[in-house]
Amino acid sequence: MIVRFNSQPTFSTRAFHGVQFPVNIGYGLTSKWALFVNVNQGFGSLTSTSPRGPVRLSSAGAGDLLAYARVTLFKIDKPNSTFRVASLLGAYVPTGDNSLLGPKGLLPRALQTGSGTLDPYVGVTMGFSKVRWGMAMDSTYRDNLVTHTGISPANQFRSDAQFEYKVLPVRMPDEGLPKLLILSFESNYVHDGKDRVNGLLSVNSGGNILRQDLVLEVSSLRWQVGVGGQVPLMQNLAGSGRMKQRSGYFLFFEYYLAAPTWRGTRAHR
Repeated sequence: MIVRFNSQPTFSTRAFHGVQFPVNIGYGLTSKWALFVNVNQGFGSLTSTSPRGPVRLSSAGAGDLLAYARVTLFKIDKPNSTFRVASLLGAYVPTGDNSLLGPKGLLPRALQTGSGTLDPYVGVTMGFSKVRWGMAMDSTYRDNLVTHTGISPANQFRSDAQFEYKVLPVRMPDEGLPKLLILSFESNYVHDGKDRVNGLLSVNSGGNILRQDLVLEVSSLRWQVGVGGQVPLMQNLAGSGRMKQRSGYFLFFEYYLAAPTWRGTRAHR
């Protein structure tokens, strides 16, 4: 069992700022099957314009809980490399809120903390790792159901690709895991359908976004800390008056708590 604590503030050059505190819990049932639960708390603020000047809106609270199973479909293990292909299947549980209100009614979707429905979640992931470098890709789909109150976010397809290189130490030890300085490049593609507001289709919603991240992090067996920058390469947003992101940067700190394993306890008795 592994429990991962994460603190990640996000700063943007336009309108949105926030901080997230996700907690990820993973447990390996067998060498192929693993169960995961992701819990998220956060805060976000959004500055919008009005005839009277800028208006700042904000929200905070728990987001939707994600629970899913991962099963390894294919693997190749060698002395200096590993390769994995796995499938994901689960659901988002509506622990967040999709009906948060502001001075003028419902807050924007970016400030709602949940979807209000139980949403199926499926995906496939692949990873290849060597001593000095590694790469990973995944594609996931969230089927957001429609509720007639609040904001119902649309179905979402995501596809991510990442490449990382261990810059330091220059000479990797034969055994053990030293502190690492890692340079990482990550691309994120997101396709959103049309949202619904109180059951009605929202014209100013949906579209395609492609972002590019550059991250520098220091990592050890138990923790990692890093800083990254994000640039939008494509923002094809449907409707009119949509607010586009220009650029942003983020900081993060993660701590990994390895819980005891009870596998084989009865055999030793």
